[in-house]
Amino acid sequence: MVEQINRMPVKTWNWLKMNEASIEVPDEVDSRDDIVIHADGTGEKTSELPFVFEDQAKTGGKIEISVDSNINHIVLEDFKSNNGGFADVSTKINLASHAKLTLVQVHRLGDEFTFINRIEADVADHAEFRLMQVFISGKGTYAGVNANLAGRRSAFHIDTGYLTNQDHVLDINYNAMHSGEKSMSDISVNGAMCDRSVKRFRGTIDFRQGAIGAKGNEIENVLLLDDEVENHTIPIILCVEEDVEGNHGASIGRMDDDMLYYMKSRGLDEEYIREMMKTACIDAVLSRLPAELSEFAEKIRMEEATWNR
Repeated sequence: MVEQINRMPVKTWNWLKMNEASIEVPDEVDSRDDIVIHADGTGEKTSELPFVFEDQAKTGGKIEISVDSNINHIVLEDFKSNNGGFADVSTKINLASHAKLTLVQVHRLGDEFTFINRIEADVADHAEFRLMQVFISGKGTYAGVNANLAGRRSAFHIDTGYLTNQDHVLDINYNAMHSGEKSMSDISVNGAMCDRSVKRFRGTIDFRQGAIGAKGNEIENVLLLDDEVENHTIPIILCVEEDVEGNHGASIGRMDDDMLYYMKSRGLDEEYIREMMKTACIDAVLSRLPAELSEFAEKIRMEEATWNR
């Protein structure tokens, strides 16, 4: 059956084909047992959740993460498969007052694998939700995030790096919904596109009633490395409050000739430069992972030679 996902909060022109994503999903999926993480300060500071999907799997799963007041927790969700299949994973997050959560998601899926990644977060007073996403591979990856910033001085940060290649599709829909006074959101997305790949990015900062003094920023930087890539970027700001501050923008283009000339003058050939630029955005996010995940970040870097090039 066909499901409509990653819907924009307000519609744009239909001819842009960005109002939502249409995806063929299996009629039946095998549901994994729900995973529940409750960070109350008595257990480990970091929770690691490896997801290895079997070939031709049709899998659904739910994860619930709650963080108590004044607790700082880190969760790693590592999604991996060898080849084909389908998975639909939902992560529900509840942050109490003054709680902090860093959620790291790494997507390294097979060339025939379709993945739906849904995140819903409720962020209370003075709480902070930091999301770090890395998209390396996968036939079709659909990532949707809804962050409800209802708490006073609640905060939401996104740090995303991606690489798209072959005929793969990456479809992203981020929604920062501000209703808390002096709430803050910061969305940063950076990636490189190769071959005939398709990438769609929808980023919405929604200042709702009550979001007095709220601030939101979003930016996407896209490097186009081949002529046949297809990029769609729509940054959106919605507002019903007057005393708010919102900024958005996008930078989309090819490798700068001056930079290319400079790197060649330092003895680097064009093929090496291209390979370096393909992975630069992902490497940058990996370098910013919490220190507790440094070994994992290094393992992902060591796999760069096997990424679809």
